[in-house]
Amino acid sequence: MAQTTKLSDVTIFTGYSYIGSCKEFVWIQGDRIGSKQMPSRFIFRGLVCEYDVEALMIRKDLYLRTKDGKEYIVSDFQITDISDAENVGGVARNFDLLFEKFPELKSITTGEKVIITKKTQVQAFKSVSDVIHQVKAGHGIDVKQTDEVSKKLVDEVLQQPDAIMNLMDIKSFDDYTFTHNINVATISLLIGLALNLSREEMNDLGIGALLHDVGKLKIPLSILNKDGKLTDQEFMEMKSHPTYGYEILSKSKGISERARMVALQHHEKFQGGGYPRRLKGIEISLFGRICAVADVYDALTTDRPYRVAMTPYEAMKILTSGMDNHFDPKVLGAFIRKFSLYPAGSLVALNDGSVALVLKNNPSSVIRPVIKIVADSAGRRMKERVEVNLLEYKDLFITGPADPSKMNITASDK
Repeated sequence: MAQTTKLSDVTIFTGYSYIGSCKEFVWIQGDRIGSKQMPSRFIFRGLVCEYDVEALMIRKDLYLRTKDGKEYIVSDFQITDISDAENVGGVARNFDLLFEKFPELKSITTGEKVIITKKTQVQAFKSVSDVIHQVKAGHGIDVKQTDEVSKKLVDEVLQQPDAIMNLMDIKSFDDYTFTHNINVATISLLIGLALNLSREEMNDLGIGALLHDVGKLKIPLSILNKDGKLTDQEFMEMKSHPTYGYEILSKSKGISERARMVALQHHEKFQGGGYPRRLKGIEISLFGRICAVADVYDALTTDRPYRVAMTPYEAMKILTSGMDNHFDPKVLGAFIRKFSLYPAGSLVALNDGSVALVLKNNPSSVIRPVIKIVADSAGRRMKERVEVNLLEYKDLFITGPADPSKMNITASDK
Protein backbone atom coordinates (compact mmCIF):
# COMPACT_ATOMS: atom_id res chain seq x y z
CA MET A 1 0.00 0.00 0.00
CA ALA A 2 1.35 3.42 -0.94
CA GLN A 3 2.75 5.54 1.89
CA THR A 4 0.77 8.77 2.37
CA THR A 5 1.76 12.01 4.13
CA LYS A 6 -0.66 14.86 4.83
CA LEU A 7 0.06 18.49 5.72
CA SER A 8 -2.65 20.91 6.88
CA ASP A 9 -2.92 24.68 6.35
CA VAL A 10 0.06 25.00 4.03
CA THR A 11 1.63 28.19 2.65
CA ILE A 12 3.27 27.76 -0.76
CA PHE A 13 6.41 29.64 -1.87
CA THR A 14 9.18 29.43 -4.41
CA GLY A 15 11.89 31.57 -2.87
CA TYR A 16 10.54 35.11 -2.60
CA SER A 17 7.66 34.24 -4.92
CA TYR A 18 4.51 33.69 -2.86
CA ILE A 19 2.25 31.28 -4.74
CA GLY A 20 -0.69 30.80 -2.40
CA SER A 21 -2.01 28.33 0.16
CA CYS A 22 -4.03 25.15 0.53
CA LYS A 23 -6.09 23.52 3.26
CA GLU A 24 -4.30 20.21 2.82
CA PHE A 25 -1.33 18.85 0.90
CA VAL A 26 -1.31 15.09 0.36
CA TRP A 27 1.83 13.22 -0.74
CA ILE A 28 1.41 9.66 -2.06
CA GLN A 29 4.74 7.87 -2.36
CA GLY A 30 5.05 5.83 -5.53
CA ASP A 31 5.16 2.04 -5.06
CA ARG A 32 7.81 -0.19 -6.56
CA ILE A 33 6.24 -2.93 -8.70
CA GLY A 34 8.90 -5.45 -9.51
CA SER A 35 11.82 -3.51 -10.95
CA LYS A 36 9.65 -0.53 -11.89
CA GLN A 37 9.30 2.51 -9.65
CA MET A 38 5.87 4.12 -10.00
CA PRO A 39 5.77 7.94 -9.90
CA SER A 40 4.92 9.69 -6.65
CA ARG A 41 1.77 11.81 -6.64
CA PHE A 42 0.42 14.78 -4.72
CA ILE A 43 -2.91 16.55 -4.24
CA PHE A 44 -3.61 20.16 -3.28
CA ARG A 45 -6.95 20.30 -1.48
CA GLY A 46 -8.56 23.72 -1.18
CA LEU A 47 -5.84 25.38 -3.26
CA VAL A 48 -5.92 29.18 -3.43
CA CYS A 49 -3.39 30.85 -5.76
CA GLU A 50 -2.49 34.54 -5.51
CA TYR A 51 -2.86 34.82 -9.28
CA ASP A 52 -3.98 31.65 -11.07
CA VAL A 53 -3.10 27.99 -11.32
CA GLU A 54 -1.02 28.70 -14.44
CA ALA A 55 1.42 30.64 -12.26
CA LEU A 56 1.90 27.48 -10.23
CA MET A 57 2.21 25.22 -13.26
CA ILE A 58 5.28 26.99 -14.67
CA ARG A 59 7.34 26.44 -11.51
CA LYS A 60 9.81 23.59 -11.08
CA ASP A 61 10.10 23.21 -7.32
CA LEU A 62 7.92 24.23 -4.41
CA TYR A 63 8.63 25.28 -0.85
CA LEU A 64 5.87 24.43 1.63
CA ARG A 65 5.51 25.79 5.15
CA THR A 66 3.06 24.59 7.78
CA LYS A 67 1.66 26.61 10.68
CA ASP A 68 4.02 24.94 13.12
CA GLY A 69 7.01 26.23 11.12
CA LYS A 70 8.05 22.99 9.42
CA GLU A 71 9.39 23.44 5.91
CA TYR A 72 9.32 21.06 2.96
CA ILE A 73 10.61 20.91 -0.60
CA VAL A 74 8.66 19.34 -3.49
CA SER A 75 11.17 18.75 -6.29
CA ASP A 76 10.49 18.56 -10.05
CA PHE A 77 6.72 18.70 -9.70
CA GLN A 78 4.23 18.77 -12.54
CA ILE A 79 0.50 19.54 -12.37
CA THR A 80 -1.39 16.80 -14.24
CA ASP A 81 -5.02 17.24 -13.17
CA ILE A 82 -6.94 20.49 -12.70
CA SER A 83 -10.37 19.08 -13.59
CA ASP A 84 -11.45 19.45 -9.95
CA ALA A 85 -10.49 22.87 -8.57
CA GLU A 86 -10.78 21.53 -5.02
CA ASN A 87 -8.39 18.64 -5.67
CA VAL A 88 -5.53 19.71 -7.95
CA GLY A 89 -3.22 16.77 -8.60
CA GLY A 90 0.19 16.06 -10.07
CA VAL A 91 3.44 14.11 -9.89
CA ALA A 92 6.85 14.98 -8.44
CA ARG A 93 10.27 13.44 -7.94
CA ASN A 94 10.75 14.06 -4.21
CA PHE A 95 9.03 15.38 -1.11
CA ASP A 96 11.34 16.00 1.86
CA LEU A 97 11.79 18.06 4.97
CA LEU A 98 13.82 20.99 3.66
CA PHE A 99 16.83 20.55 5.90
CA GLU A 100 17.07 16.82 5.22
CA LYS A 101 17.94 17.81 1.66
CA PHE A 102 20.07 20.83 2.44
CA PRO A 103 21.91 22.45 -0.45
CA GLU A 104 25.31 21.53 -1.73
CA LEU A 105 28.06 24.13 -1.79
CA LYS A 106 29.53 26.06 -4.68
CA SER A 107 33.17 25.34 -5.56
CA ILE A 108 33.97 23.40 -2.43
CA THR A 109 35.98 20.29 -1.79
CA THR A 110 35.71 17.75 1.01
CA GLY A 111 38.25 17.96 3.79
CA GLU A 112 39.20 21.61 3.27
CA LYS A 113 38.75 24.42 5.80
CA VAL A 114 35.72 26.56 5.01
CA ILE A 115 34.75 30.02 6.16
CA ILE A 116 31.14 29.37 7.20
CA THR A 117 30.15 26.13 8.93
CA LYS A 118 27.20 24.11 7.67
CA LYS A 119 25.42 24.63 11.02
CA THR A 120 25.58 28.41 10.65
CA GLN A 121 24.47 28.23 7.01
CA VAL A 122 21.43 26.18 8.06
CA GLN A 123 20.60 28.75 10.74
CA ALA A 124 21.02 31.59 8.23
CA PHE A 125 18.83 29.80 5.70
CA LYS A 126 16.13 29.32 8.34
CA SER A 127 16.37 32.97 9.35
CA VAL A 128 15.88 34.19 5.76
CA SER A 129 12.93 31.87 5.20
CA ASP A 130 11.36 33.06 8.46
CA VAL A 131 11.73 36.69 7.33
CA ILE A 132 9.88 35.86 4.12
CA HIS A 133 7.06 34.26 6.05
CA GLN A 134 6.88 37.11 8.57
CA VAL A 135 6.68 39.82 5.91
CA LYS A 136 4.14 37.92 3.80
CA ALA A 137 1.98 37.39 6.89
CA GLY A 138 2.11 41.14 7.61
CA HIS A 139 4.22 40.77 10.76
CA GLY A 140 7.38 42.61 11.74
CA ILE A 141 10.78 41.03 11.13
CA ASP A 142 12.31 39.08 14.01
CA VAL A 143 15.39 41.27 14.28
CA LYS A 144 16.81 39.26 17.18
CA GLN A 145 17.07 36.12 15.06
CA THR A 146 18.67 37.96 12.13
CA ASP A 147 21.09 39.71 14.50
CA GLU A 148 22.17 36.37 16.00
CA VAL A 149 22.80 34.91 12.54
CA SER A 150 24.79 37.96 11.46
CA LYS A 151 26.97 37.77 14.58
CA LYS A 152 27.70 34.09 13.91
CA LEU A 153 28.64 34.86 10.31
CA VAL A 154 30.94 37.65 11.51
CA ASP A 155 32.55 35.39 14.12
CA GLU A 156 33.29 32.67 11.58
CA VAL A 157 34.65 35.10 8.99
CA LEU A 158 37.00 36.55 11.62
CA GLN A 159 38.10 33.09 12.78
CA GLN A 160 38.79 31.65 9.30
CA PRO A 161 39.70 34.67 7.12
CA ASP A 162 41.91 32.65 4.75
CA ALA A 163 39.74 29.53 4.45
CA ILE A 164 37.88 28.54 1.29
CA MET A 165 34.79 30.64 0.67
CA ASN A 166 31.92 28.17 0.72
CA LEU A 167 28.92 29.74 -1.00
CA MET A 168 25.66 27.82 -1.04
CA ASP A 169 24.19 26.57 -4.29
CA ILE A 170 20.64 25.17 -4.28
CA LYS A 171 20.10 23.27 -7.51
CA SER A 172 16.60 22.14 -6.48
CA PHE A 173 15.14 25.64 -6.35
CA ASP A 174 14.39 27.56 -9.52
CA ASP A 175 14.32 30.74 -7.44
CA TYR A 176 17.71 31.22 -5.82
CA THR A 177 16.74 34.02 -3.47
CA PHE A 178 17.21 32.14 -0.17
CA THR A 179 20.83 31.22 -0.74
CA HIS A 180 21.60 34.41 -2.65
CA ASN A 181 21.02 36.50 0.46
CA ILE A 182 23.30 34.30 2.57
CA ASN A 183 25.99 34.29 -0.10
CA VAL A 184 25.83 38.06 -0.46
CA ALA A 185 26.18 38.41 3.32
CA THR A 186 29.24 36.12 3.34
CA ILE A 187 30.92 37.98 0.47
CA SER A 188 30.05 41.38 1.94
CA LEU A 189 31.58 40.44 5.28
CA LEU A 190 34.80 39.28 3.63
CA ILE A 191 35.00 42.62 1.81
CA GLY A 192 34.29 44.37 5.11
CA LEU A 193 37.12 42.41 6.70
CA ALA A 194 39.49 43.53 3.93
CA LEU A 195 38.41 47.13 4.58
CA ASN A 196 39.13 46.74 8.33
CA LEU A 197 35.58 47.40 9.48
CA SER A 198 34.90 47.14 13.21
CA ARG A 199 32.94 44.18 14.59
CA GLU A 200 29.91 46.43 15.15
CA GLU A 201 30.08 47.66 11.56
CA MET A 202 30.48 44.08 10.32
CA ASN A 203 27.38 42.99 12.22
CA ASP A 204 25.25 45.78 10.71
CA LEU A 205 26.66 44.98 7.27
CA GLY A 206 25.73 41.32 7.75
CA ILE A 207 22.16 42.17 8.75
CA GLY A 208 21.74 44.53 5.80
CA ALA A 209 23.15 42.01 3.32
CA LEU A 210 20.96 39.18 4.65
CA LEU A 211 17.89 41.39 4.13
CA HIS A 212 19.00 43.34 1.05
CA ASP A 213 16.38 41.86 -1.31
CA VAL A 214 13.44 41.75 1.09
CA GLY A 215 11.65 44.38 -1.03
CA LYS A 216 11.08 41.76 -3.74
CA LEU A 217 8.29 40.42 -1.55
CA LYS A 218 6.26 43.43 -2.68
CA ILE A 219 6.85 42.82 -6.40
CA PRO A 220 3.99 41.01 -8.20
CA LEU A 221 4.63 37.37 -8.99
CA SER A 222 3.81 37.98 -12.64
CA ILE A 223 6.83 40.30 -12.89
CA LEU A 224 9.27 38.25 -10.80
CA ASN A 225 8.53 35.10 -12.80
CA LYS A 226 8.06 36.59 -16.25
CA ASP A 227 9.67 34.53 -19.00
CA GLY A 228 10.98 37.20 -21.32
CA LYS A 229 11.79 40.88 -21.33
CA LEU A 230 9.94 43.14 -18.93
CA THR A 231 7.89 46.01 -20.30
CA ASP A 232 9.00 49.52 -19.32
CA GLN A 233 6.23 49.65 -16.74
CA GLU A 234 7.15 46.24 -15.32
CA PHE A 235 10.80 47.20 -15.15
CA MET A 236 9.90 50.39 -13.28
CA GLU A 237 8.03 48.28 -10.74
CA MET A 238 10.97 45.87 -10.40
CA LYS A 239 13.25 48.86 -9.78
CA SER A 240 11.04 49.77 -6.82
CA HIS A 241 12.14 46.77 -4.75
CA PRO A 242 15.02 48.65 -3.01
CA THR A 243 12.55 51.30 -1.85
CA TYR A 244 10.08 48.65 -0.73
CA GLY A 245 12.87 46.90 1.14
CA TYR A 246 13.90 50.08 2.96
CA GLU A 247 10.26 50.71 3.93
CA ILE A 248 9.91 47.17 5.32
CA LEU A 249 13.12 47.46 7.34
CA SER A 250 12.15 50.94 8.60
CA LYS A 251 9.05 49.41 10.19
CA SER A 252 11.15 46.82 12.03
CA LYS A 253 12.65 48.06 15.30
CA GLY A 254 16.26 47.26 16.05
CA ILE A 255 17.65 47.52 12.50
CA SER A 256 20.19 50.32 12.17
CA GLU A 257 19.93 52.97 9.47
CA ARG A 258 23.19 51.84 7.86
CA ALA A 259 21.80 48.28 7.61
CA ARG A 260 18.63 49.65 5.97
CA MET A 261 20.78 51.54 3.48
CA VAL A 262 21.98 48.20 2.07
CA ALA A 263 18.45 47.35 0.97
CA LEU A 264 17.91 50.84 -0.46
CA GLN A 265 21.24 51.37 -2.25
CA HIS A 266 22.59 48.01 -3.50
CA HIS A 267 21.54 48.85 -7.09
CA GLU A 268 23.07 52.33 -7.15
CA LYS A 269 26.13 52.78 -9.43
CA PHE A 270 29.28 54.53 -8.30
CA GLN A 271 29.33 56.86 -11.33
CA GLY A 272 25.58 57.38 -11.24
CA GLY A 273 22.68 56.04 -13.27
CA GLY A 274 21.63 53.36 -10.79
CA TYR A 275 18.34 53.10 -8.95
CA PRO A 276 16.23 54.08 -7.13
CA ARG A 277 17.82 57.54 -6.57
CA ARG A 278 20.63 57.73 -9.17
CA LEU A 279 23.19 58.50 -6.48
CA LYS A 280 26.91 58.90 -7.20
CA GLY A 281 30.17 58.23 -5.37
CA ILE A 282 30.12 58.70 -1.63
CA GLU A 283 26.45 59.72 -1.80
CA ILE A 284 26.04 55.94 -1.69
CA SER A 285 26.73 54.50 1.75
CA LEU A 286 29.80 52.30 2.16
CA PHE A 287 27.57 49.32 3.00
CA GLY A 288 25.54 49.90 -0.17
CA ARG A 289 28.75 50.02 -2.24
CA ILE A 290 29.98 46.79 -0.65
CA CYS A 291 26.72 44.94 -1.22
CA ALA A 292 26.62 46.06 -4.87
CA VAL A 293 29.82 44.11 -5.56
CA ALA A 294 28.75 41.05 -3.57
CA ASP A 295 25.29 41.02 -5.16
CA VAL A 296 26.59 41.01 -8.73
CA TYR A 297 29.34 38.46 -8.04
CA ASP A 298 26.95 35.90 -6.57
CA ALA A 299 24.37 36.49 -9.31
CA LEU A 300 26.98 35.89 -12.01
CA THR A 301 28.24 32.67 -10.41
CA THR A 302 24.75 31.17 -9.93
CA ASP A 303 22.83 29.12 -12.50
CA ARG A 304 19.79 30.99 -13.77
CA PRO A 305 16.99 29.85 -16.11
CA TYR A 306 18.37 32.01 -18.93
CA ARG A 307 22.10 31.20 -18.55
CA VAL A 308 24.53 28.87 -16.81
CA ALA A 309 26.70 30.11 -13.97
CA MET A 310 29.96 31.82 -14.84
CA THR A 311 33.22 30.59 -13.34
CA PRO A 312 34.65 32.81 -10.57
CA TYR A 313 37.31 33.91 -13.05
CA GLU A 314 34.72 34.96 -15.66
CA ALA A 315 32.67 36.78 -13.02
CA MET A 316 35.76 38.58 -11.75
CA LYS A 317 36.50 39.81 -15.28
CA ILE A 318 32.96 41.18 -15.56
CA LEU A 319 33.28 42.96 -12.23
CA THR A 320 36.64 44.54 -13.04
CA SER A 321 35.36 45.73 -16.40
CA GLY A 322 32.83 47.84 -14.51
CA MET A 323 35.32 49.20 -12.00
CA ASP A 324 35.08 52.81 -13.15
CA ASN A 325 31.30 52.82 -13.60
CA HIS A 326 29.28 50.42 -11.49
CA PHE A 327 31.49 49.91 -8.45
CA ASP A 328 33.56 51.88 -5.97
CA PRO A 329 37.21 51.20 -7.01
CA LYS A 330 38.25 51.07 -3.34
CA VAL A 331 35.62 48.43 -2.52
CA LEU A 332 36.29 46.44 -5.68
CA GLY A 333 40.04 46.60 -4.97
CA ALA A 334 39.42 45.13 -1.51
CA PHE A 335 37.28 42.42 -3.08
CA ILE A 336 40.01 41.50 -5.58
CA ARG A 337 42.68 41.44 -2.86
CA LYS A 338 40.51 39.13 -0.78
CA PHE A 339 39.30 36.83 -3.54
CA SER A 340 41.92 37.15 -6.28
CA LEU A 341 41.14 36.47 -9.92
CA TYR A 342 40.91 32.84 -8.83
CA PRO A 343 38.95 32.75 -5.54
CA ALA A 344 39.55 30.02 -2.98
CA GLY A 345 37.67 26.92 -4.04
CA SER A 346 38.23 27.50 -7.77
CA LEU A 347 39.64 24.79 -10.01
CA VAL A 348 42.41 26.11 -12.25
CA ALA A 349 44.52 24.79 -15.11
CA LEU A 350 48.33 25.12 -14.86
CA ASN A 351 50.83 25.61 -17.66
CA ASP A 352 52.16 22.04 -17.26
CA GLY A 353 48.68 20.61 -17.96
CA SER A 354 47.81 19.74 -14.37
CA VAL A 355 44.72 20.88 -12.48
CA ALA A 356 44.74 22.49 -9.04
CA LEU A 357 42.38 23.72 -6.35
CA VAL A 358 42.95 27.26 -5.12
CA LEU A 359 43.33 27.27 -1.33
CA LYS A 360 44.02 30.91 -0.51
CA ASN A 361 45.03 34.18 -2.04
CA ASN A 362 48.44 35.84 -1.96
CA PRO A 363 47.71 39.53 -1.27
CA SER A 364 50.91 40.56 -3.04
CA SER A 365 49.97 38.74 -6.25
CA VAL A 366 46.35 38.11 -7.25
CA ILE A 367 47.40 35.70 -10.02
CA ARG A 368 49.73 33.50 -7.94
CA PRO A 369 47.69 32.00 -5.07
CA VAL A 370 48.42 29.01 -2.85
CA ILE A 371 47.10 25.87 -4.56
CA LYS A 372 46.77 22.12 -4.15
CA ILE A 373 47.31 20.01 -7.29
CA VAL A 374 44.42 17.53 -7.66
CA ALA A 375 45.09 16.01 -11.11
CA ASP A 376 48.18 15.53 -13.25
CA SER A 377 48.57 16.55 -16.89
CA ALA A 378 46.81 13.33 -18.02
CA GLY A 379 43.77 14.09 -15.85
CA ARG A 380 44.59 11.39 -13.29
CA ARG A 381 43.56 12.27 -9.73
CA MET A 382 46.43 12.76 -7.32
CA LYS A 383 46.38 10.60 -4.19
CA GLU A 384 48.93 12.71 -2.34
CA ARG A 385 48.18 16.41 -2.56
CA VAL A 386 50.78 18.91 -1.50
CA GLU A 387 50.21 22.63 -1.06
CA VAL A 388 52.10 24.77 -3.57
CA ASN A 389 52.68 28.50 -3.15
CA LEU A 390 52.91 29.77 -6.72
CA LEU A 391 54.94 32.75 -5.53
CA GLU A 392 57.77 30.28 -4.92
CA TYR A 393 57.58 28.57 -8.34
CA LYS A 394 58.46 30.92 -11.19
CA ASP A 395 58.07 28.23 -13.87
CA LEU A 396 54.56 27.17 -12.75
CA PHE A 397 51.58 29.42 -13.29
CA ILE A 398 47.83 29.45 -13.88
CA THR A 399 46.65 29.55 -17.49
CA GLY A 400 42.95 29.87 -16.71
CA PRO A 401 39.96 28.21 -15.04
CA ALA A 402 39.63 24.41 -15.33
CA ASP A 403 36.44 22.59 -16.27
CA PRO A 404 36.06 19.67 -13.81
CA SER A 405 33.78 17.77 -16.21
CA LYS A 406 36.67 17.55 -18.71
CA MET A 407 39.30 16.66 -16.14
CA ASN A 408 37.80 13.43 -14.81
CA ILE A 409 37.23 15.14 -11.47
CA THR A 410 34.02 14.96 -9.45
CA ALA A 411 32.93 16.94 -6.39
CA SER A 412 33.68 13.99 -4.12
CA ASP A 413 37.14 13.61 -5.59
CA LYS A 414 38.32 17.17 -5.22
